[in-house]
Amino acid sequence: MIVAKDFVLCPAQSAGYWRRLYRLECLTFRGSGSILASQGNSAVLGGCMGTRLTAVKGKRIITPLQDLRDAVVLIEGQKITSVGLLANHPIPPQARVIDAGDSLVVPGYIDMHQHGALGVWPHQGAEAVDIISRFLASVGCTGWTPTVMAMPGVKAVVEAKKAGTGGAEVLGVGMEGPFMVSVPPRELPGTVQEPMAEPSVERFHEYLEAAEGTMLWMGITPELEGALDVVREIRRAGVLAAAAHTSLTYDEFMRAVEAGIRHVTHIYNRTYNFHHRKPGVIGAALTCDLVTTEVIADGLHVHQAALDILYRCKGPARVAVITDGSELVGMPDGEYPGPFEWTVVKKDNVVRRKGAGADQDHSMTGSVWPVCHNVSTLIDQVGLPVRHALEMASLTPARILGIDDRKGSLEPGKDADLLIVNGQMEPLLTMVRGKVVFRSEQ
Repeated sequence: MIVAKDFVLCPAQSAGYWRRLYRLECLTFRGSGSILASQGNSAVLGGCMGTRLTAVKGKRIITPLQDLRDAVVLIEGQKITSVGLLANHPIPPQARVIDAGDSLVVPGYIDMHQHGALGVWPHQGAEAVDIISRFLASVGCTGWTPTVMAMPGVKAVVEAKKAGTGGAEVLGVGMEGPFMVSVPPRELPGTVQEPMAEPSVERFHEYLEAAEGTMLWMGITPELEGALDVVREIRRAGVLAAAAHTSLTYDEFMRAVEAGIRHVTHIYNRTYNFHHRKPGVIGAALTCDLVTTEVIADGLHVHQAALDILYRCKGPARVAVITDGSELVGMPDGEYPGPFEWTVVKKDNVVRRKGAGADQDHSMTGSVWPVCHNVSTLIDQVGLPVRHALEMASLTPARILGIDDRKGSLEPGKDADLLIVNGQMEPLLTMVRGKVVFRSEQ
């Protein structure tokens, strides 16, 4: 049984970090898998707008392809019908008007690599996915790919996608594993390097079939025996093949690209370190335009200078901001059972393998910071233009996942997924497909 009550994500808004206190009066998980949730002062709003006309206007709207002043987003039902200057796009008199005032109107964030929150993993069932989805909406995420490692997770995500959620939309299945090692070889002494499962084309097809057409990406350690055969099959199936937890050399990585690798999970983390004579996975990913990347931009997993190098090498169109959030997002400090049969310690908003110090590479196990904080980090600590930071958290992951025809930007014909944020990039309102699913008490 797990019970979560008060939980704080970040300690210091004055230092430029995200801060918010959420109260969950009772969140209980029973061994039967049933989940009971009761919220006090819930920020999740019911009521669908249906085919109602809605106008979201503001002094500044970033699409992120355009940076508009005194503009409006017009919405009919779940879809955006027009975006532009108020002078050119008059608001219909029958429309419901949401005035953002001085706050920014931006596209909703998409987290393509997220494992859980509030003590919950997606594999615990569709109700667990819904709990996470509602939380994610409160931190600015309008869509996510629940990231799982085995068949129970795949089935839970499919069920949740069919049922729908009360928060961030489940976009599809993301798999990190099971054809993967916990830590790249040679990186963390004492770590068992056996994969969770031996690479198998047959097993991949089992996961693909169970996903019922919703699998969007699969992470795999390419150096495992038989892995490149699976990579080729992933590619043939129309799923994004990602290199995960790998210590390939530069040349080996480029052969994996030839086989079908097109993405690298959480670059810099759980990948073999860069050296000027041995550039490895990092050097290859930074310079190969066929490959996209994702990064945990919480300011702790990756140094600000390394984030800047990544941005300068790849540009905003090839780097997705992710959280790699674990089930410890929103949980208090302490010791917890971790993945891969580890014990982990959460302290000061960092989760590490028990016994590992801050100077031990590859000892962190996921992040506990929300995606809105990561966007703020790129703006405030790295110095990225606001529009580019937003693109990396919205349109870029949509492109990488192949869903940018309906997601990722404020454009006519796309789903009405948007946020109203203040100057600190703090979500004040979250809208998913035309429905307000979160409104800040501020």
